Amino acid sequence: MPLGVLAGWVAGWDVAARSAFASARPARFWTPRFSILAALFVLAMVVWRAVVRYPTGVFDFYPLYYGGQAWLATGNAYALDAIIPPDQRNFQLYQIGNVYPFPAVLVALPFSLLPAQLAAVLWVGSLSAGLVLALRLHDWPFWYLLFQLLALWAWRAHRPWLLAVCCVLSLTKPNHSFFLVLALIVLAGNWRHFLTLVVPLLGTSFALYPGWVADWPPRLENSHAVLQQPFLWGLALFAIPLFLLGDLISGALLLQFALLPYSGIYSSASLPLGVIGDRRSRWLIVVAPLWVIVGVTLGTGWATGLALTLPVVTLSLLRQWPRWGDTLRRLAPMTAIGKAL
Repeated sequence: MPLGVLAGWVAGWDVAARSAFASARPARFWTPRFSILAALFVLAMVVWRAVVRYPTGVFDFYPLYYGGQAWLATGNAYALDAIIPPDQRNFQLYQIGNVYPFPAVLVALPFSLLPAQLAAVLWVGSLSAGLVLALRLHDWPFWYLLFQLLALWAWRAHRPWLLAVCCVLSLTKPNHSFFLVLALIVLAGNWRHFLTLVVPLLGTSFALYPGWVADWPPRLENSHAVLQQPFLWGLALFAIPLFLLGDLISGALLLQFALLPYSGIYSSASLPLGVIGDRRSRWLIVVAPLWVIVGVTLGTGWATGLALTLPVVTLSLLRQWPRWGDTLRRLAPMTAIGKAL
């Protein structure tokens, strides 16, 4: 394929994708109302986490926290049995183990040096503050994925270095962000910035722990065996029409279903990112709770497809409606449909 044609396609994808984010950064970022509400939200989350006590100490931060401690103690971030006492090995989080790549453990390593409860409080506080700031940058409603949000804003605002930082951090959870990061890098063309940051992180990871690539995949297999997660790869096929119509962001988000087994409803939280700038995306809040009803009656796979994936795909197609005619002309210029258009 000639490079000129490929460049034209990418430029078309970029224009189409940017149109999904019509909101602009607020004229005044630190307004009194925002500052007060943001502070109250972060404080509430910190207080809540400080009050709550979990038997495992850190709940879903468990893999990164204890993975870091295991690496510090043994040089193996996946040998949790070396640091977890026998009387705490009946928890499912221990049975699942550390399913994160070592670069993610390395990024979160400072938290592993702290007591479990303090680490959990600071972790929740940091995520809450980052989420509020990301929402403010987009001027979006208060219902939405930290690094992905910042990455989308950085791409839209032409901040290549911030975009590179967010993409590198997003890749520490690759099952949620691998294809989205790839799409953003293609759209922004900031390969140099991305490689400048990701190469040192990977190099440091291999230097400190050369065998992590071999130790990590068995933990993924173990997680799948323990949780019996379904593989919803068929939902990734919805990405094809979205790519053809120029919605590279939504298409990339759907491809996550082809990467790893479906880990639960929370892993679908990023799906609306490609259409959230559309006012009609508010209806996704109404449709999403149907996941519970459909899940009970038909199962998790059908619930994820009908209540979470199909509404996003439908909204994406509706947004691309004005461009359908042009697409059909390019694909079928000699057909009756092409002539009619």
